[in-house]
Amino acid sequence: MRRSPLFEAILNRVPDVGILAVITALVGAVSLYVFVAKNRRPGSSRSRGNTASKDDRLDFLSKVRRGCFDGCVVCMSWEVLTEGGQWRAAAREALITLSTSMTVYLMCRVASEEEKRSILAMLKGIPRLVRHNILFCETAKGYEAFSRQIKPAILVTHDSAQASFLGSVLPNVVLVGSALPGSTVTNIGCVSELTC
Repeated sequence: MRRSPLFEAILNRVPDVGILAVITALVGAVSLYVFVAKNRRPGSSRSRGNTASKDDRLDFLSKVRRGCFDGCVVCMSWEVLTEGGQWRAAAREALITLSTSMTVYLMCRVASEEEKRSILAMLKGIPRLVRHNILFCETAKGYEAFSRQIKPAILVTHDSAQASFLGSVLPNVVLVGSALPGSTVTNIGCVSELTC
């Protein structure tokens, strides 16, 4: 007895081509549903709409303070913590609090090796902040590249252009020190607002 290929056997047993069309349409519909459901993740900027209200901002900050993001990755630019080579008010304490409950990546823009050594000296003694999570770059594009590669749950930055762009890519972007109205970005005055 000769064995026939699968599709030939199916075609011989199916009396009408209309049934194949129905099966094809059904498989296509299921595939489309799975594709749409996969791209509509809860909490993503696509499903939240184009703007974040004040209630969304407060809800996000309360989730951070309650520990809903414990164990998650947060990327933070060095400029939100320091100014002129000195810690901003309560910034060191906020970094300590965040680093004990989350995996913190610090993104530092430097112009010289001396500046890099100074930053590393300032960060000595911060618990659970490991050296390989302190990243250095020379341009603003470096921050963007780090953020897109790491894909953090939270990005904390000082640059409004970067926040605007990455707000459409990352789920939670926090802009420190300035406001970006009409976007999904959360605006805060200082980094310590994330912890208190």
